[in-house]
Amino acid sequence: MKTSVLKTFEHGFKRIFFALSQLFLQKGRGLTAPINPAEIRRVVFIRPEKLGDMIISLPVFYNLKKQYPHLEIFTICSPRNIAIVRENEHIAGNFLYTKNLFRDLAMIRRVRRLRADVVADMVCDDSVTALFLTQLSSPGAWRIGLGKNRHKDYYDFNYLYRTEDEAHVIDNTLRLLTAFGIDVDAAERHIPPTIPKSQYERADDYIAGLNCSRPDHIIGLNISAGRPTRFWQEEKNAELLKRLRGAYPAFHFIVSSDPSERGRAVALAERFESRVHPLPPGLSLLEVSAVISRLKLLITPDTSMVHIARSFNIPVVGLYTRFNRNYTLWRPYGQTGGTVVSGNDYTIHDIGVDEVFAAAVGLLSAEK
Repeated sequence: MKTSVLKTFEHGFKRIFFALSQLFLQKGRGLTAPINPAEIRRVVFIRPEKLGDMIISLPVFYNLKKQYPHLEIFTICSPRNIAIVRENEHIAGNFLYTKNLFRDLAMIRRVRRLRADVVADMVCDDSVTALFLTQLSSPGAWRIGLGKNRHKDYYDFNYLYRTEDEAHVIDNTLRLLTAFGIDVDAAERHIPPTIPKSQYERADDYIAGLNCSRPDHIIGLNISAGRPTRFWQEEKNAELLKRLRGAYPAFHFIVSSDPSERGRAVALAERFESRVHPLPPGLSLLEVSAVISRLKLLITPDTSMVHIARSFNIPVVGLYTRFNRNYTLWRPYGQTGGTVVSGNDYTIHDIGVDEVFAAAVGLLSAEK
């Protein structure tokens, strides 16, 4: 309740501040012709959001750098998603937005010293915070927006986010590359995070230690999600593992979770005598990603793990609520099947084991 009140106050304050400062904001130029990449050198992408938002942005950074290797790419990111881009080979630097006024003003001063030629706001709604970050980061730069409605007049380019054809969030985010004259239809979509070789080696050592008869016969089950409404019940997780173990006797199963909930993963694995293993403690996000890259299949609630797995082309069974048809945007990208949707808008609790098991069998059969 306290958090809700504070959030309402924050949004109200931002609306008032925006209304008072409109006279000082630079209007967009309403451009249609693309930016000439030969005339620019530095691009700043604003993405101070959740982990999943940054993961689905990786194709943008990859395709821009591939098309125009001379460009230097920077991000304004958040403490929640910087881990996915800290090692990224396509990014020259990352700046942290912390919601601390003094730290963020110092950060903006550092960004301004770049004298970026383009600032791309990837926050896909009318965010006052993102608008001000866009305006302050590099006055005079080309400004690209994504999914802006009330604020669209403050951007030189603005691209749709939700579309009538219910395109995936990755396809919709890639639309902003049109501003650079890039053929989005030809862009590569499955772009995994940059993971150091040593972390892949650690993942392979862990899998070797499981003593699987076939190291490529591993199914992952992620039991954590960002909200309690996205948690599947423990008994259903256990029943699903029981049925999968019976149907696939050559497979091993890895149970992953948020570090704070590792006890749940350990308790679930301990229900079985063999072939079910919790992820070891202390793994970084990139090390977990390296393990995911070795799976045959991942089963998970709607969370960032969906997009990490699909970036490696790992099949995913994703569990979603029906709310606002968000599963059409955030479903496992580029695969047929695997999206299991609840019968209500609020929780995934009514999704049955039969549905998830059938989706898993369908994807595994398609892999043969």
